[in-house]
Amino acid sequence: MKKRDYYEVLGVAKGASEAEIKKSYRRLARKLHPDVNPGDKSAQKKFQEVQEAYDVLRDAEKRRAYDRFGHAGRPGPGFEGTGTGPGGFPGAGGGFEGSPFEGFHFESGDLGDLFGNLFGGRARAARGPQKGEDATGTIEIPFREAVLGGATSLSLRREKECPECGGTGRKGREVCPTCRGRGRVAEVENVRIKIPEGTEDGGVIRVPGKGGPGVSGGPVGDLFVTVRVTAHPYFERRGDDIHGVVPVTVKEAYAGAEIDVPTIRGTLRAKIPPGTRGQKLRLRGQGVRNPRTGQTGDHIYTIRVVVPRAVTPAGSDAATLLDSLYDEPVRKDLPRGL
Repeated sequence: MKKRDYYEVLGVAKGASEAEIKKSYRRLARKLHPDVNPGDKSAQKKFQEVQEAYDVLRDAEKRRAYDRFGHAGRPGPGFEGTGTGPGGFPGAGGGFEGSPFEGFHFESGDLGDLFGNLFGGRARAARGPQKGEDATGTIEIPFREAVLGGATSLSLRREKECPECGGTGRKGREVCPTCRGRGRVAEVENVRIKIPEGTEDGGVIRVPGKGGPGVSGGPVGDLFVTVRVTAHPYFERRGDDIHGVVPVTVKEAYAGAEIDVPTIRGTLRAKIPPGTRGQKLRLRGQGVRNPRTGQTGDHIYTIRVVVPRAVTPAGSDAATLLDSLYDEPVRKDLPRGL
């Protein structure tokens, strides 16, 4: 089956920047990861395809080689060479018939580097330890924990080095019965995740050392968790500011008053000026603390004047008196039409 173009796999243009490639990879990885699609072989295949494309396009040398030669063919019966290079491979003068390397001559011998660049680093892995693959996951947390910080846990299926064979896949001359030759075994682990104060919906938290096992003794990969924040019935977050609505009586709005204003850190006493008409008022420094800048947003509350439901003669007289205090029509600025 013909391989798809790596740029097409990641959904980016050929001239895409490194940041664009990384962003597209993370979006697709979160969508297609096996932990998100258990038992879905189609998603697993696509995830592997995305991983392979990213492994090539994120590396400048691999990307240059791919842009020049495309998908490398495997050497077959048509292989010809004159002399050998490192590891017994043909050196200068060698080429691959019927492949993207047909007629290309290697001047300086180290085919291992070239093959490592084109084939996703497999040749390089044999030369030394490599960090394990990063894992992805998603958690949903309450609004309170997102803005004030907290902790939660995520049940994660991970692979680790087989303790029976030490990751070799062999027990003496036989296949390891524990991992069946894979060198890895699966385990379910409850990973504790610290939620930083000020975490936003859609933010990503990095948990070091909770990804895939390393290769050839390399370090374990990391876990990247996407956070979904549930909405609050009263508070609304906009950037680092918190918004809310505070009802007041006609008297409080007209004469001014000191009222209780709920904030994410508790109730505060605040003054509203005489003649308040429903404008927005601000409590500085009572919003969300930004984890990157360390700055704290504000609490912005909108005054809503509540008119009594009961209609009485005394109430009508009071309303008439209030109406006489307007010094101009309240609807004078409204348009008369289009």
